[in-house]
Amino acid sequence: MSTEPAREFAKLIHEYAFLGQVGHTLCCSHTLLLARAFGDLLSPEGDATFAIGYDIRESSPSLAEAVSLGLRSGGHHVVHIGACTTPFLEWYTAQNSLRGGVMITGHCAPKGWNGMRLYGSGGQPVSATSVLDSMKITDLDRLFSRHCNPVLHHDYPLAAYAACLRQRLHPEQQIKLCINVSDGPAKNEFKALVAHYQQLRFWYIGSGLDSTQINDPFAKQSQAKLADSVISKGCHLGAAMDADGDRLAVTDDHGAPVEPHILGVLLAQAQAKRHPGLRVWHDSNVSPDVLRVLKQTGLRTQVADGGPHAAWTSLHDGQPGFYLNGVGQYAFSEFPGTANALLALIELINYLSESRLSLSALIKTIKKQSTDG
Repeated sequence: MSTEPAREFAKLIHEYAFLGQVGHTLCCSHTLLLARAFGDLLSPEGDATFAIGYDIRESSPSLAEAVSLGLRSGGHHVVHIGACTTPFLEWYTAQNSLRGGVMITGHCAPKGWNGMRLYGSGGQPVSATSVLDSMKITDLDRLFSRHCNPVLHHDYPLAAYAACLRQRLHPEQQIKLCINVSDGPAKNEFKALVAHYQQLRFWYIGSGLDSTQINDPFAKQSQAKLADSVISKGCHLGAAMDADGDRLAVTDDHGAPVEPHILGVLLAQAQAKRHPGLRVWHDSNVSPDVLRVLKQTGLRTQVADGGPHAAWTSLHDGQPGFYLNGVGQYAFSEFPGTANALLALIELINYLSESRLSLSALIKTIKKQSTDG
């Protein structure tokens, strides 16, 4: 790649994604070329199949179309699955044994920004740097030198995704929860999951999120509303998920926010009951007290800096593992994809139901273990 295009595209690299201001640093021409480079990297011969999903930002459907054309210019097949969360796209890519997937999402970026997260076989994250390093076509004139696949495919797999998650959810007693989840894909996925459970009672809180807003589940205002609702409804817990579906914030039965690392300990303990020898991967910000509790439970721990995307290979190497960090991201080795807030909530509901203890009591026990160690 020549120096000038390389510098222009390099500005878009943000860890395992491309991210930019729509219409300025990131436009349709950039998206076309990056999608082509991604397809060429994963399948230079063409004729592979990729899934495309997008979040609720106003620019996302348009960028999804550009990604589709960029991939098809290399002879590839595309399947549009529409508006969804990132874990949904990852699951679909792995579940259907596709060559890769592209999620159009700005994640936590400000209004007016957007980006692309890239995945290979099995939902394995593909770094933006590797795509850029392999880019050979840097101008639109050369983009259609190969036969462009003229066929578009669409799929609507929400029911299948909900059914897959439902196999994991088995509350043994009634659980009441308040849920703060934005209108859009994340809410649709939650509703599809819980539709048939008489043991679950839930209340939605918060106003609808539109495409111009950013939903931070750990924002003070969000947590305060969640706490008030938990107390007034007498709930076992409150949960807030971001619109991207990969961050989970929880409040206990007293309305107190649960520190993400502490919640991670609870989830790790739940996993350890089913998977002896569980390995726990974590960020470097975990306190020594939290690590002590994990080790007291008999868990092997290891630092995995760079977030769940960077930990993916270690987490999915065939051995039981779990990932946690301090921003509410949790990943499970036996489920495709990186961080999945809905799956983490499922596991927490199961654990509460099985333990027959309140969430505040479980947290108190963990904190006591951390100080007594």
